Amino acid sequence: MKWKNRVIHAGVLVLVFLAAVVVFGYVTNKKNSNMTTDIGAATRPQIAFSYNGYSLNDLPGYKNEMDLTGVRDSITPVSNGQLQVTIKAYENVIESLDYTVYSIDGKEKLLEQKVKKPGENATLEVGNADGENILSEERMLQITLHMDDHDMYYYTRIVDGAKLNAAPSLDYVQSFHENALAKAEGVGIGTAIEPSDEGDNTTLQHVTIHSDYTHVTWGDLAPKVDGSERWTIKELNSTYMAVELEYRVNCTGEENEQDEYQVREYFRVRYISGSQKTYLLDYDRTMDQIFDATKKVLNEKGVLLGITDKNPIYMVNKNGTVVSFVQAGELWNYNRDRDEVSLVFSFADAENTDIRNMLMQHDIKILNVDEKGNTTFAVCGYMNRGSHEGETGSAVYYYNIEQNSVEEKLFVSSDKAYDRAQEEVGGLVYYNVENGCLYTIADDVLYKMDMNKGTKKELATGLNEDQYVASEDGHLVAYEKEDPSKSKSVTVMNLETDQEYEVTCKDGECIKPLGFMDGDFVYGVAKTEEVGTTLSGAQVIPMYKVEITSSKDKVIKTYEQSGIYVLSATFEDNMITLDRAIKDGDTYTGTAQDYITSSKEAKESNIYVQTYKTDLKETQVRLTYDDGISDKEPKLLKPKQVVLENIPQVSLDRKKETDAFYVYGHGRLQGTYNTAGKAIQKANDCGGVVVDADQNYIWERGNRDLKYSIDTEDADTEQLRQALAGGKSVVDAITEVYGSVMDLSGCTIDELLYNVNQGRPLIAVLDAQTTLMIVGYSDGIVSCEDIGSGVRSNHAQSDFANVSVYLAAK
Repeated sequence: MKWKNRVIHAGVLVLVFLAAVVVFGYVTNKKNSNMTTDIGAATRPQIAFSYNGYSLNDLPGYKNEMDLTGVRDSITPVSNGQLQVTIKAYENVIESLDYTVYSIDGKEKLLEQKVKKPGENATLEVGNADGENILSEERMLQITLHMDDHDMYYYTRIVDGAKLNAAPSLDYVQSFHENALAKAEGVGIGTAIEPSDEGDNTTLQHVTIHSDYTHVTWGDLAPKVDGSERWTIKELNSTYMAVELEYRVNCTGEENEQDEYQVREYFRVRYISGSQKTYLLDYDRTMDQIFDATKKVLNEKGVLLGITDKNPIYMVNKNGTVVSFVQAGELWNYNRDRDEVSLVFSFADAENTDIRNMLMQHDIKILNVDEKGNTTFAVCGYMNRGSHEGETGSAVYYYNIEQNSVEEKLFVSSDKAYDRAQEEVGGLVYYNVENGCLYTIADDVLYKMDMNKGTKKELATGLNEDQYVASEDGHLVAYEKEDPSKSKSVTVMNLETDQEYEVTCKDGECIKPLGFMDGDFVYGVAKTEEVGTTLSGAQVIPMYKVEITSSKDKVIKTYEQSGIYVLSATFEDNMITLDRAIKDGDTYTGTAQDYITSSKEAKESNIYVQTYKTDLKETQVRLTYDDGISDKEPKLLKPKQVVLENIPQVSLDRKKETDAFYVYGHGRLQGTYNTAGKAIQKANDCGGVVVDADQNYIWERGNRDLKYSIDTEDADTEQLRQALAGGKSVVDAITEVYGSVMDLSGCTIDELLYNVNQGRPLIAVLDAQTTLMIVGYSDGIVSCEDIGSGVRSNHAQSDFANVSVYLAAK
């Protein structure tokens, strides 16, 4: 079973923002004015950029100024120091336009200019400031549109496009895209892709560079683009360009004359100026059928979702008669007893194809479906329209199936772009819709906030990120009040019921919370006398056993292996990955990982996901009713939004995660990691990049020379040698000499050579006596200098397997 998409019959809710500083906003009485309305039309202006005949980077407009390091969606090439901006004002009157160029970390303002009374097109001079070329490296651009009653803010990274071959790369993307749609033969698609067993040639929903020619060229669907296309450049450097296209297509259907699909198409390409050839490095396309209840969407077996993800987001009521499900960015509800299909929430509007409504920068999370089918859900990300238009965050809604209405319960705002706002749903914020209480950890305190009364109660204090964990749906939290190396107990709380219990360990031991698996608490136990360090001096808590306990505080599984210690655990899908080590004297050295999988059976339901195949559309998805459906022409309902006098609001003013590493790949944020090594491994898997909290590049896939060498005099080898000779640990010595250190352990040496190419030396701890500085590479050979002796030597890449490696960076 999959924990993320499993069917849930009970429970309430869940949003999470890592250790945020939460400002408790205003709360008024919940009584509504008995007025209803629709979500309202989009009102904001829109801007885009013109480059070499292409319209690029349609930027979402923000109501408030954003955190510059939290907006990393697009990068725009600059031509001859100028940007050509297209402004679609719609019904707005633009009084003036300000634009400001910042350093990529947002700390330095490099240029600030104003354009009075801009028309539909404006030219922004961004190349020079005080006679200096400010585009010597990647920068951040903020554009502000001033109107009569409010301002709107727009953000993109900018880079000098002169030597980055942006134009031929865009030409290649357009050619491939159009030829694939037209199924054109002899135009290079077949030679550009890399069909292999990695490609799934049973489905048209997800197509990659490893799919076969038939699937890359859309099979037998013969798609036609409906409306405009949104082109966004995601990455642009001297090695490659990454571009994402978003659009809709119409295809001949089977149940219906025409079906419509939401498509996202991603390219990573490299242009070689010497040969004037462009190469396809990566390709990824997804399509999701748009659920249209005016057409045939039911048959005698269930609800037809068509071509979509094989693991759709859905939840059913206890009786198995009502199902709520997410399809192509919309939330739907089907009530078999009433023979009704309801479009519960959508930013798109079938009656108004405004491109601003089509922006897919949000997720919908179903939080609870009760016995009647009433549905609690959250919309997380960028708000295209409605009362929060132009904001990012998470809005919690309640769909009343009896009254056919949707009521907003709570809005949690963020100053990050949609992907970062969604990623922040991962610490702890839990909202109980029944009692109107919000639970959150802020400033190391677990709070219970009554949104009806406006009160705040401290449930636990003195917490940090190492001392608590939360369940995936947010209703369970476990925390310890002492440092993990000393704590003898962990408190486990059920935020839905306010009940709690304690898990304890024996004298001479300490306990560490690790996470939750299907509602069961997972923790590790270590002996206090064995708390130690790695070879490099980093402190670790070596857990000699990991236990899983049920909600009744009964141990149901114990993991323990003689001579093996668990240092940390990662929870993903249906598996726990254990990072392990062995003891060598007083230090711990990493060894092979191990895994714990879920053995619980999924709760049976009358409604379940089923896939089936047809000749035209291949693999399709259906929400199947065990006892079938008798009426296949349901009534279509469009619930109205209940207008409240005021909506409870909570704003986030997060402490900056200075040690966080962000992975971007396939046009999206792929994850946030506490260690650079794990981030690099993820980025390598998805062909992406790793940046730190200040947006500095830590790693890029493929963007390095074939060979490189660092001048050891510039690497401060002697200072590092003296620090180690003075008895400092490797980590402390690197920090003293270089100012900062990043743990890259777990990466292959091939993944790490990017940093050497950037002039950043790597420190490898081979054993207690040998510490090497990696200063060069060529043809599979790694050049090193022994920090203790100063002797230079060459090594094979295999010599660095399971070796602790650290990045020294000033």
